[in-house]
Amino acid sequence: MANALAEALSVEEVSMMPCYDAVHKQGVGASSKHRLNMLQLALENDDLVNLDERECRRAEASYTIDSLLELRGEIGDEALCLVVGADAANGLSSWLRVEEFSKLTHVVVIGRPEVKNLTVNRVVIKEKLELLGFSLAMSLSELKEISVGRFIFIDLPLLDISSTYIRNRIKQGLSIRYLVTDAVRGYICDNALYQN
Repeated sequence: MANALAEALSVEEVSMMPCYDAVHKQGVGASSKHRLNMLQLALENDDLVNLDERECRRAEASYTIDSLLELRGEIGDEALCLVVGADAANGLSSWLRVEEFSKLTHVVVIGRPEVKNLTVNRVVIKEKLELLGFSLAMSLSELKEISVGRFIFIDLPLLDISSTYIRNRIKQGLSIRYLVTDAVRGYICDNALYQN
């Protein structure tokens, strides 16, 4: 999906930023070190997607606002996009200091297979993002012309594969071949991750 996103946005790269401690999730089942290592393995031959380790290096609860402020300091007035699934966009108003986001970034909302009726949800998400100070971008090019404050919905080819699905298959002793790269599958086995 990250590769399809890079192509859709016509950008040279997309950064993936694993969190150290996901304050909004319970029981991810692997330490930040293991999640970081697996992502490094998954991306090792990918030219369009890179790994941003900043949240793991902080070694404390991860808040998006901290990363956005850091990134904004690094890139100045250059356009920045925070990419979230429709499920996360729908709950964005509960994120720490979210009222500052529209001054720091754009938001790109990607549909997820479990959000069955994204068309209906888009109306709700649009209203919520507008209440947070974002305005709907009329085109993808607008995200490059203006550095912050817009949101857009992008439809990408979606694979109905989630981390929860993969973890559950491992717990049940089922194969995850073709769901993750061979290197990641080997890492999970070697480190006995996600097993009961």
